[in-house]
This record gives sequence, C-alpha cells and structure tokens, in this order.
Amino acid sequence: MSTPQGRRARSAGFTLMELVVVVAIIALLVMIFAPSVIEAMIRSRAVICANNLHELTKALQINTGRETIQKLPYASEWYTFVIDRGAARMLRCPEDDAATDFGAVGAPPPDEQYINLADVYIVQNCTLFTNIEDALALGMSGQDPQIIVNPPGIAGDHGWNPPDPGPNQDLICIDDDAAIMVTYGDPITIESLQVPGDGKLCWSEHWIVVDDGSPNWFEEITAALRDVYNTSKPSSATGDPRVVMRLTGRRYDDIIEPEYVVGTLRGSYGMSTAVHGTAPGPGQLMLVEFNTAIVRVTGDFTNLDLSLQPRHKGKAYYATTDGGVDCKTVDDLELEFDSTANRGIWGPQ
Repeated sequence: MSTPQGRRARSAGFTLMELVVVVAIIALLVMIFAPSVIEAMIRSRAVICANNLHELTKALQINTGRETIQKLPYASEWYTFVIDRGAARMLRCPEDDAATDFGAVGAPPPDEQYINLADVYIVQNCTLFTNIEDALALGMSGQDPQIIVNPPGIAGDHGWNPPDPGPNQDLICIDDDAAIMVTYGDPITIESLQVPGDGKLCWSEHWIVVDDGSPNWFEEITAALRDVYNTSKPSSATGDPRVVMRLTGRRYDDIIEPEYVVGTLRGSYGMSTAVHGTAPGPGQLMLVEFNTAIVRVTGDFTNLDLSLQPRHKGKAYYATTDGGVDCKTVDDLELEFDSTANRGIWGPQ
C-alpha cells in the first residue's frame, strides 16, 4: 500500500507540552524526596561524629606496662597525641563549617594544619603583631618595644616581679601588663600568666593568634579583634578560630583562658581536665563537642554556653571514659555530669 502523498512523518522530538509535563513530574519527585535525602545526610553526619568520638576514646585509652594500667594523655596534649598517630581527621565533626572552625576558606584540611611557633603571634591592641619565634631568638620584639624575653627581675614600670622560667621554659612579658610562659616539650604550650593589678588603668589588650597561611590572614585577624576591642570578651567571642587566646592582664585580670597547645588549630572536640590520667573514673565525661581542645571551666555550668557546640539539632555528642557515646542538649548535659567526679568542669567548684 502506498503512503498517501502529503502525509508527513511524525517528528521524533518531544512537544513543548510533553517537556512541561516531564519537568513538572521531576519537580514533584524532588519535593517529595528532598526532605528525606536531607534528613539522611544529617543522620549520616551525626553517625560520623559519634564514630569519631568512639574511635578517639579508644585511641586515647592506651595500655602501658605489664599491669595494663590505662594512661591518658594530658588534656593539653591530646590533640598532638591524635595527630602524631595519623588520625587528625577524626578531630573534626562533619557538621563543622571549615571556614568557621578550621580557618579561612581554602585553608588546608586538619591533618595538614600542624603548626609551630613560627606561626604564632602576640598581638597588642589589634595593631602590633610580634612573631613569638622571632622574639625568642632576639630576646625582644622588633615591632613592640614593650615585649621582652626573660627579663631580669622586675618587668615593666609598675613593679611586678614575674616568676622565673624553668629549665624548659621562656618567659615573655609585655611590659608588666601581660605575660606568657612558653614551655617546650611534646607538645609546646603557651600559658597566660595572671599579672596582678595595681589599681591603675591599662589600655592595652593582648592576644595570641596563629597564621594559617591564608593570603588575607592579617586583615582578617585585625578585623576580628577590632570587633571585640575595648571589651572583656574571650577569644571565642571573635568567631575566628585563629584567635586562640586572650591574655590575662592588669585591665582584665578576671579573664583566664586555657593554655594553647602549639601544634594544631581548633578541632571539634574538647577533653575534660577532670579525667584522671592513670585512674579515670567510670562514666566520667571525657570528650565533648567543644570550641577548644581543653574543657576547663571554673564556676557555673552556664559559663560553657559559648564553648559547647550543639551541632546536631541543638544537641552535642560526647564520650565517657567507659567508651559510651551519646548526644544530649546543653541542659541535659548539665544534669548528667554535674557530679563530684566532674566538678570544676560541669558544676561549681
């Protein structure tokens, strides 16, 4: 049978109406399944966070000697302990924003952020940046005339007689307005000393910051410090993890921040200093989602609100010395751990 002339073969393509229908169906499917996919991703990140804490707890509880006595690293050195064993990536919860919690956008991953004193600076009044390693080599600062290393006798013009550094220590004084003690070992630590006030005003503010290699780190750090200038806010209030410590000083002698462990930027978890290294109590709080490597707070539990990191729908994961891992709100954590075994951390002294 011959094909009638004039009859045109049907086009192989889709009509506009068919394309509209297909797009509408796809959009409907996305609307139906997107919440489930997002929820699954959130659960997946929570599982990774919990697994991090589980593995970190096991890694920290090492057996030493024939008597298999459990010995934990000090809270001031546990980051270094983990990094030296090639497990730095477990220090990060996947819910962390890399730009917020691990330096600027484009910063290297946590296992490549191992730093030393050459990356650490003392900052006075948002403007004077002194590299600590350079100051130690010169015995003074080329940028800040008030900084002197291991001063003989009285430091500054207000009559403060600082403590003598030990055999593995160096003392750095900023006049007698603030001071740090650098202790060498594995790891190196920087401790802010409590300078006694003398009733006189001191308009200087002093910080410890780290250079993470970002091209604009100087400008970014300066901006972060200016946001809290002339206040009594701690380093965590700057919102920049490269600001690692605010020094205690004559003007703000009520600020006492944990020592800084040179070797890593902040991770996602903190270790409680209430845990006994050789005899950890059963069920003691050991690790928790935190803004600093060390969980050491005196006074009321509410002092921790800025440092606790409830990243999982308002809850924070934590691990105990018996290997348990759970997730609770800040209020529930207070009820759980406000006990004698955790005093000085979760409750009053």
